[in-house]
Amino acid sequence: MMPLAYARDGALVRVTGIKAGKGLCRRLHELGIIEGKLLRVVKSQGPGPVIIEVVSGSSPNACGRHSSPFNCGVVGGRLLLGFGVAKKVMVEEVLAP
Repeated sequence: MMPLAYARDGALVRVTGIKAGKGLCRRLHELGIIEGKLLRVVKSQGPGPVIIEVVSGSSPNACGRHSSPFNCGVVGGRLLLGFGVAKKVMVEEVLAP
């Protein structure tokens, strides 16, 4: 398990948890970044934001702290996350680049 910010470019990762406050956890949940979701890391190295692509997977709650009608997320869309936010999303590598 590692933060999303340190995943390799091109890797397929699964979200294992989110270590954030209620507000950020809710916002990530609304974007479709929830436990069990598969993400492809487009760019994580170098300056600038971490770019990810939501692949698939789902879970009823992001952090177990709330429920939201937005649990479907954006499948196939690209998202940009700041480095600090990406450090709070814990992932495990499913497929190396």
